[in-house]
Parts: sequence; C-alpha cells; structure tokens
Amino acid sequence: MSRMPRGPIAAALLVLFSACTPAPASNATTASPTAATSPALISSATPIPMPNSVQLSVASGNVVWALVAGGRLFRSTDRGDTWQDRSTALDPLTFSREIAFISDSEGWQATSGSPGMACATQWTGINHTVDGGATWTHLVPAGPPSGADPSGLFGGPCKHGLSFSDALHGFLSSRDANSATVIYRTADGGRVWTASGPLPDPPGFTTRGAGVVLQAGPVRTFGATLLVVASGEVGGRLVEYAFRSVDGGVSWTYAATIPQEGAFAFVSASRWVRITLPGPSQESTDNGATWHAFQSDYSQAAGVAPVVVFGDPLVGYATVRGSIKRTVDGGAHWTFIHTPGT
Repeated sequence: MSRMPRGPIAAALLVLFSACTPAPASNATTASPTAATSPALISSATPIPMPNSVQLSVASGNVVWALVAGGRLFRSTDRGDTWQDRSTALDPLTFSREIAFISDSEGWQATSGSPGMACATQWTGINHTVDGGATWTHLVPAGPPSGADPSGLFGGPCKHGLSFSDALHGFLSSRDANSATVIYRTADGGRVWTASGPLPDPPGFTTRGAGVVLQAGPVRTFGATLLVVASGEVGGRLVEYAFRSVDGGVSWTYAATIPQEGAFAFVSASRWVRITLPGPSQESTDNGATWHAFQSDYSQAAGVAPVVVFGDPLVGYATVRGSIKRTVDGGAHWTFIHTPGT
C-alpha cells in the first residue's frame, strides 16, 4: 500500500470550475471531488468510466447525493444502497460545479468560470432547487452581471467548498494566491454573500502571498459552532489547521493543528478523525487538543488520500478516484457501496 501524500486538503479542494448565528444544523455536509471530468462528455445513457470523480453531499444519516464525473447527479435515501438519477436539469455546458444539499429535495449548485491569474478573480453562479433537482432557480448570475454585483461573488477570488447548514445559511471558501483566505457566507438562502474576516495565521505559518496562503475546505456546522480545515505549506510540506467560528462565520479563530498523514474529517463538534494508511488511524474527542489511536479497518488500493465526510456521528463516506466506502459505526468499519452511473 502506498503511503498517502501529506496535505489531502490540497487534493480535495480542486477548483471545480466547493451575520446572525445559524439555526441548528442538519449536519448537511459536502465532500469535494478528487478528479475532474468534463460533464459534457458523459450522457445519461453512457456508463461512467472509472476511475473518475465523485463529490458527495451528505444531507443526513440516510440521505446522500453524488455528483459523478462532474455532470451526473444522483440521490439516495437509503445511505447509498440504491440511487436515483437526478441529472436531467443540469446544464451540460457548465465549466464546473459543486453541490450542497440539506435534504432529499433542497440543495444548491455553485457553478464557476475559468479562474483569473493566480486565482485573484473568478465569477461564480449559485443555483437552487427545492424539488430534488427537477428544476433549478438562478440566484446569482453565472457570469458578469449587467451592473453592480449585489451577491458579492463576481470579481472576487476563486471559490470552492460550497456547503449549507439549513435553508438560509451557506458558505463558500475562497483562495487567492496573493491574499489571506476569506470565507463567504449567506444568510438569505444564497442570494447575497458577504466575505468574512481573513483566516488568521496559525502557529508556525505566515501568509506571504505568491502562493504561500492558506487553502480552506468546506465549512461544517454543528449548532452554533462552525468548523473548517485549511492547509498551508510549512518547510516544504502541507500542514492542516482547524479553525472555528461562533459568530456565524463573521470571524474565525485558530482551533488546532491536525496530525500529519491521512484523510481528516469532523464527525461532531468535538470528535475529529484522521484515517491513515498505512498504520493506525487517530481521533480526538476534545476539539483537537489531544489525539489517540483509533482502530479502523478502512483500506483502499489507491495511493492517494480519500475524501471523508460524515452525515451524523455514525454514518460517513469515503471517496477516492470514483469509488465509495461507507461506515455506519463512526469510522471503525467500512464497506464498498456502488458508485451510481458506473
């Protein structure tokens, strides 16, 4: 088994092209893809070739959505045992997209254009569905608006890591190679977005521009607590850091440095896991303050780290190169489930 490369956030946060206190979260969360395939090349009648990319949006313990190969959308209401194709209303010419669902019917797409130099600018459109993807409403234009941009998304840095905690509150992380990372938030269901204050430099890392900046992943919501992971290069290697917000994403504070190697996931506000191959996995049950060995039978053939995401304290998924594994006991045991469309 090849050792997983350090800093899986850098692979997981592929640019796809992911101020009131939020309501209690539905634990809806999204895992970003691990590869990119032009969605225009994959029709609903054609089996999707493997290996490929899968982006999962886990709406609850039972409901999970899968965006396969960047252009085929599937829904499961039984933890991935069976899938329904919900791709008919997707635009096959979209350059790239991310998904975020909070139920079996309501969700959002972020569609992004080609990034500008050093990811300093990139337009991003936001679409919304309340009927399980049968129809989509454009909330933010997927291109330059005719006048001033009320959404706050056009002209900003590259955006990724779309997530929603409920019908009103959503988040988009950003990356600009020359500026400190900010996280956009919405409190009106995705129509208007506002940038947070910059993520502070964690211990041992200094934002210097020219690519030496933090790169954040999707925001996870646990009640009034928001958590996000961001990675940065220190001494030639990527180090991951956890950040916390308790004011709805207006500001962020450093929470903990995450152990090296493997795939990281927030299971709850206090329990965090690091799935490691080879060797024992690790977990923290005190918000990253201390870590101890965690017995997990997760295994894979691919030599790159999976993307791991949990829908509740027991049910989680791991994806790598199009394959999907599921756990129903908090990450101790994992089994393969079918990748829809393949």
